[in-house]
Amino acid sequence: MYPAFRAVAELQEEKAAVRSNNWALQAEKIHAEMYARAKTAVEAGKDAEVGQVYVCPVCGWTGEGEPPDECPLCKVKKEKFVTF
Repeated sequence: MYPAFRAVAELQEEKAAVRSNNWALQAEKIHAEMYARAKTAVEAGKDAEVGQVYVCPVCGWTGEGEPPDECPLCKVKKEKFVTF
């Protein structure tokens, strides 16, 4: 769905929508990696080992462990991240 949404946003010259779409696509790639690791653990009969998880409230970028000083996608400061 992201390529189609991006194409419409580009056609309509909606720069904020193009940026938001790109952020969402990049965040989903990270989510897919996390899900794949969890699936591998479950298939091995184990629990997935997950440390601290944080999410950027602006673009959805997600990480584990110690957060960076700023979001690598949208540059929001780490103090804004939501931690789980």
